[in-house]
Amino acid sequence: MKNFERKEKTTATDMELALFLIKHIDNPCEDLQGNSIRDFYIREAERALETIQDPEAKKILEDIIKKYSK
Repeated sequence: MKNFERKEKTTATDMELALFLIKHIDNPCEDLQGNSIRDFYIREAERALETIQDPEAKKILEDIIKKYSK
């Protein structure tokens, strides 16, 4: 039997989370029917704004949401 090491979970910083979401909002993937899933990432970004404490991360995420929101 192999001895597996337990890896500790790491939490993304506010800026890492914002940049991850921004990347997917700017360049969204498509679903199986070829439809952009940008709206999904915008909804996730709006939810994330409730928890983000870093003012700079919050501002850039709010700006990208405004840019692509209808």
